Amino acid sequence: MRTLADAYDIVTGGGVVCVEHPPVSRLIRLAGPQRDWFLQNTVTADIEGASPGDVVESCLLDEKGRVFAHFFCGIAGEEIWIADEPAYGARLADWFVSRRFRTKVEIELRDDPLRTLLGAAGDGFVPVSFPRSLGEVPIIDRFGSDDTPDAPLELYELLRIEAGVARYGVDYEVRTLPQEAGLTRTLAMEKGCYVGQETVARIHFRGHINKVLRTLRFDRETTPGTDLTLDGESVGRVTSFASSPRFGLVGIGMARSELAEGAVLGAGDASATLGPVPEGTKVKAS
Repeated sequence: MRTLADAYDIVTGGGVVCVEHPPVSRLIRLAGPQRDWFLQNTVTADIEGASPGDVVESCLLDEKGRVFAHFFCGIAGEEIWIADEPAYGARLADWFVSRRFRTKVEIELRDDPLRTLLGAAGDGFVPVSFPRSLGEVPIIDRFGSDDTPDAPLELYELLRIEAGVARYGVDYEVRTLPQEAGLTRTLAMEKGCYVGQETVARIHFRGHINKVLRTLRFDRETTPGTDLTLDGESVGRVTSFASSPRFGLVGIGMARSELAEGAVLGAGDASATLGPVPEGTKVKAS
């Protein structure tokens, strides 16, 4: 396995490495004639508008509109594959099974090792690719073997923090609204009913949120869990921190949404410069 530094240089130099996730990571396979209909009436994204080969980012919400899970759906002909985050355990697949009722959909939890190709040249998949973007670094989730160099999981963490990509169980929890987690992009406002839609619509049309995940740049090291302060008042907390070879000390934090981009906050002994509010976030009623 390559070292973190070597693997980072390979990826940022245009090469490809492979990260294998912990054994608790899973892929969920959905098949059957009503698989699209089942997801369309369950998750936040517009699944029926997707074509084979597409990858759709989505959330599953609880009845109060809070994030239960965040995932990517790979549309593969007669199947849909969902990459299940380690933090969920088996509960996402269990939830799908509990809501299936008489719907003609097969739900299978696969134990194949979940791997991620990191790099501009990453392509090929078994059986479906999950292209995402971590800043300028595209990634592809897959399972099976590959002949690219192995890299530590810490590389994935470093790249996602650089890009400000939040992670469930780290930057936000089950009580978080998708708008607070910076996941407004996963919400299809034009489609029919799905779990939690009433709350989503109320915020979109009549409300606002008071806090949201933001990117941070620090002048010295700090730790996740540190309060973010302004004029001695707590306005949020640090949720992720990394030392980036390209960008210096970077992080993600939950902070009050009305704070201006570029505001300098306290973070323990460090100072933190606040990044922009995620695109599409409604921070005040109109």
